Amino acid sequence: MFSAILLHLIFSAQQVEYSRDIRPILSSSCFTCHGRDPSSRKEELRLDQFEFATAERENGFAIVPSDPEGSLLWQRISTDNLDDIMPPLDSKVHDQLTAAQRDLIYTWIKQGAEYQKHWAFVLPSKVEVAADANAIDFFIKQYGAKADDATLIRRLFIDVTGLPPTLAEYDSFADLSQSQRIDKLFSTPIYQQRYAERMATPWLDAARYGDTIGTHTDAGRQMWKWRDWILEAYRSNMPFDQFTYEQLAGDLIDGATIQQQVASGFNRNHAITDEGGAIDEEYLVEYAAERTSTTGEMFLGLTMGCARCHDHKFNPITQEDFFSMFAYFNSIDEPGLYTQEGDNPTRAFEPMLAVPSAMQRTRIEELGVDIAAIEAMLNKPSTEDADGFKQFLFDAKHDFSVQWQGSKVTAASSSTDSELTIHDGNAVSVSGPSPAKDEHFITLQVNDATSRLLLFEFSNGRANNGNVVISTVEAECVSLADPSQSYAITFNWAYADYSQDNADWNAVNVIDNDTKLGWAPAAHQVEGGRNLLLLADADFGFAGGSEIKIKLSYQSIYDEHVYGEIKISSASLSATTLAALPVATSRWYGTWPYTPKDRYSGYDEIFGPEADAQIDFDKKYEPDQYSWVLVDKVKDNEVFNGLPAGEKISFAGKRLFAPSARELEISMGSDDGMQLFLNGEMVFENRIDRGANPDQEKVTLSLVQGLNTVVMKIINTGGTGGMYWSQRPPLDELSETLVWALAPENVLDDGVVGLRDKLSDDWRLLHSSDYRAQTQSLAQHNTDLTALEASVPKTMVMRELDEPRQAYVLTRGEYDMPDKERPVERGIPSELGELPAGAPNDRRGLAQWLIHDDNPLTARVYVNRLWQMIFGRGIVSTPDDFGLQGAWPTHPELLDWLAVEFMESGWDVQHMLRIIYTSNVYQQAALHNDNEVELLSYFPRRRLGAEEIRDQALYLSGLLVEQVGGVSVKPYQPDGLWSEVAMPQSNTSKFVRGDGDDLYRRSLYTYWKRSSPPPALLTFDAPTREYCTISRGTTNTPLQALVLWNDVQYVEAARVLAQNILNLETPQVTGVHHWRLNQLFKTCTGRSPSTHETGLLYATLGQMQAKFDDAPDDADQLLMYGEAPVDKSLPPTTLAAYTMMANAILSLDEVINQN
Repeated sequence: MFSAILLHLIFSAQQVEYSRDIRPILSSSCFTCHGRDPSSRKEELRLDQFEFATAERENGFAIVPSDPEGSLLWQRISTDNLDDIMPPLDSKVHDQLTAAQRDLIYTWIKQGAEYQKHWAFVLPSKVEVAADANAIDFFIKQYGAKADDATLIRRLFIDVTGLPPTLAEYDSFADLSQSQRIDKLFSTPIYQQRYAERMATPWLDAARYGDTIGTHTDAGRQMWKWRDWILEAYRSNMPFDQFTYEQLAGDLIDGATIQQQVASGFNRNHAITDEGGAIDEEYLVEYAAERTSTTGEMFLGLTMGCARCHDHKFNPITQEDFFSMFAYFNSIDEPGLYTQEGDNPTRAFEPMLAVPSAMQRTRIEELGVDIAAIEAMLNKPSTEDADGFKQFLFDAKHDFSVQWQGSKVTAASSSTDSELTIHDGNAVSVSGPSPAKDEHFITLQVNDATSRLLLFEFSNGRANNGNVVISTVEAECVSLADPSQSYAITFNWAYADYSQDNADWNAVNVIDNDTKLGWAPAAHQVEGGRNLLLLADADFGFAGGSEIKIKLSYQSIYDEHVYGEIKISSASLSATTLAALPVATSRWYGTWPYTPKDRYSGYDEIFGPEADAQIDFDKKYEPDQYSWVLVDKVKDNEVFNGLPAGEKISFAGKRLFAPSARELEISMGSDDGMQLFLNGEMVFENRIDRGANPDQEKVTLSLVQGLNTVVMKIINTGGTGGMYWSQRPPLDELSETLVWALAPENVLDDGVVGLRDKLSDDWRLLHSSDYRAQTQSLAQHNTDLTALEASVPKTMVMRELDEPRQAYVLTRGEYDMPDKERPVERGIPSELGELPAGAPNDRRGLAQWLIHDDNPLTARVYVNRLWQMIFGRGIVSTPDDFGLQGAWPTHPELLDWLAVEFMESGWDVQHMLRIIYTSNVYQQAALHNDNEVELLSYFPRRRLGAEEIRDQALYLSGLLVEQVGGVSVKPYQPDGLWSEVAMPQSNTSKFVRGDGDDLYRRSLYTYWKRSSPPPALLTFDAPTREYCTISRGTTNTPLQALVLWNDVQYVEAARVLAQNILNLETPQVTGVHHWRLNQLFKTCTGRSPSTHETGLLYATLGQMQAKFDDAPDDADQLLMYGEAPVDKSLPPTTLAAYTMMANAILSLDEVINQN
């Protein structure tokens, strides 16, 4: 009773504020059931707004201002009745009230129950401070004694650059004032760059930067150009409003520069998925929702994500507000599910941007000019070449003994109502209805009894898009003299002047008698008619003349894909001509993966596909019922590394159609071993472990006339799986295009556009040395250009769709539950203001609002983060939550002053840091108590961040390589960590350590695999960066000591530091070890050890020296750590002893903490 009376007296003596004292209590204990969210509201009672809380209810008033005893709220929280008390005692979602909290509520009601707008949603105001005064010291009037110069210099160096000072810098900065020190750090190029690297780390945490995609395969990706942009922005002190604007909307700026587009990658840093079976629409929603939540958290300090599934239970953010913000981010030209590219760990996932250097850009332009000049020369044949080509065309049919017959069409009909009209002797026009499917029956009369070849000239596709699919072509030969004599003509070779390449549309499909396949000539994509050659397996025709009854079948899934103009000719061929015709091929097919019993048993196991003489698309293979399917990505003359990874068996097959029996040389490659089957018989095997490359094997195949089936069986014994295939036809075989020199000359102009020019080019390649030289030069230029463009860094960026997607409120936040009755337009949370006048309603307008003077949050949020970065705790201790559940600022007026000053300074980050660094509060000595340091009466010690601890060790030892920017590097880490968490097909399944300088770069540049971040950094509380992280925790664990003592990086740094100390020129003193230990200690701490510390150091060194003298092999083992050279001129036992001393000093609390 006495304590309650005492609390009443205390609280009634001061004014209780709703925002500071009452709202946090109600948020934690009441608002879940009596707050903003109608879906969880109980008894239709709202306590978050005055008008609702004071409204009359059936049983009275929840709050009666100035009358706590008459207020139901007070009655229910103070009752002794366990059934009536609020919050309910068995509640799992409410915090129970303490006696002090109940008395605060009592006093607040007694004082009038005044509600206030949440402090963070009120525009900050600025108290006048004397011009010559430091504003921080104005608000925090009591502070401790000033720290000594060495402490201040070390503190300032670490805060500004992330690195400690050298002994020379301690000396040179000692005579400067604090303001002069800051001037020097902010104006000297080397310090400017270190400052940028120090400032970038917390921004990368918040922006969730990583080098991998973060889910499923956690594949590598290329984003380091965005990190470089952040570094340059901090180095140049880019105003924070511009920094914000370009990251949120750089791609939308009119005439956006490459760098502004790079900046927009901020909103591409989030995790993405390449998991097979993932739903595209689901992940498009996830990406947009993540951007919305991150933007709210980073710039507004609000937990926006809590309003995805329902109205925010505490903050004034409705579900409509969330999805209105969401609408700014959901119209990006991106897939939800990305494809896997196992062989490309530096892929920039689309949308992406190439970012060439100035040198690369110049070279690309030069190559482009050269290529255009060469192409212009190649496109103008010399008079000699033109005459030679003309003569070749004239001689070709005679040289190859091709005789085109005077055939004519005598009948033409359709299986439907289409009308076929004969004209010009051997041509047919199709008119009338255009059915979905059709068959054309055409009778061609020929007089020769030794015909072998049919030529079809097609044009005028009848589909709306002009394309055609011919499923099959069949023919029968009937004697004119005796119609009872007839036989079916078997075609075993087909060749077209153009085929569609986006699926299985090769010309050979028309002779397969499988209506599910077919030949598509891409008539909707490439202009011109089309030509098709069909070769019979033997001469056809009867003495006295023949009728060739031809059926063209159009049975594909694409309706009306029928030709409207058809011309047919026949020809006889010699054996020489048959041998000159090239082998026709199908596309590649595959069936995989099959699992062998063990790593190498797959060579001897029979899985089914290898034993079949032909590819049967309907056949299922045990045990998983796999079948043959088209594999678009496997192409001749290209290494394909997309076969199943791990210990798996893959089969890749294709069909080869030989005009005559012949030998064909092929070149192959495989990852790992392989067996080759021809028509069901194994003709080659190599049991080997390797990666796939061109020309690893050369084999000569003996092809039979007609269909041949080749199957590559690739036995992968681990890691990536891959293959390579190339055909090397003999020189006397006609090339792909020269075949058409055998056709009537009109074909060259009536067929696919450019056929005559392509034929001319192929002829010149064989017969013109100048053309060959120019072609080789062009090929080399194109190779150089391709290689150069491949080497150009790329980065992921934002890019809007031409038409924005309509956004809806998603019921419970689920992608597949859009509430079509609740469409939303782009907009900001309605209770936080509106877009600035004239701002476009896209990400540009959103960014303009975030950095507008009328936004109460952005400036507060960022200066609070700067404060937290320096003092270890923000003025608001919940830097990611400035909402109703967040902490009350310890110094509200100071926070407001800093926020307004930040905006008035032009959002100058360095200006704000200068104010902090020159304050007496910053320059105080540190104490060792009161970890909360809310009153800031002394400087709070903080443990250095993970990156700072590693960088400091490298810097003090002289190992740090200060190369600015660039690709991420892979320094030391324990073996096997990546493979433990990786999918077998992931291109980041194996950690491959870097060498040389890569081992010693600043930690900022360390490769960040999100499913397995750098373990030494993770141990010191670095986040995984899977999500936005505003504030890192600080832990103190035994693992951290083990890292400092045993990690290769730290042991190596200690050894090199010891070498440096031992190689110093020693003054003429008797206690050389005392002098060296003093130098070692001072290098690491900035001060000389005390007499007591010196004694401990000397004694410990003696113990270490004795230990290694007794066990020199142990010394040798210790000195083997790391790749940095060991100084062989130093006694190993002495170097080992000093290495242990350096390691101990680098691990001191004083070294890894900032005092």
